[in-house]
Amino acid sequence: MVNDPGRDRALAHRPRLPGTPRRESLDHLVHSFMKSEEVAKMRRFARVRGALETALGPAAAKVTPVRLAAGVLTLEVKDGVLLAELRTMRSTQLLQILADQRTGVTRLMWRIARAET
Repeated sequence: MVNDPGRDRALAHRPRLPGTPRRESLDHLVHSFMKSEEVAKMRRFARVRGALETALGPAAAKVTPVRLAAGVLTLEVKDGVLLAELRTMRSTQLLQILADQRTGVTRLMWRIARAET
């Protein structure tokens, strides 16, 4: 068997599987990713985190946004007493701040964080 570097390079550049997607420019891929729904969700989630820090101050360290879907924001709170206080006394204020930050949140779901082992 004779080594042929040209043949090896040609074989390496050929698609290996049928239906292999064609090559696209990196600029096009980045642009399409930045316009995707996933990036929009990440931006909304970042606004939620900022709104929580604004509304709750130091207590925001004990509150973790877990899920944002269909306008419902699920928040985990590490402390049961803080959970009760936030749910009863600060839900309306928090919803107003979230609306001002254009997060799309219309309802809050609260839950206690599981203990870490």
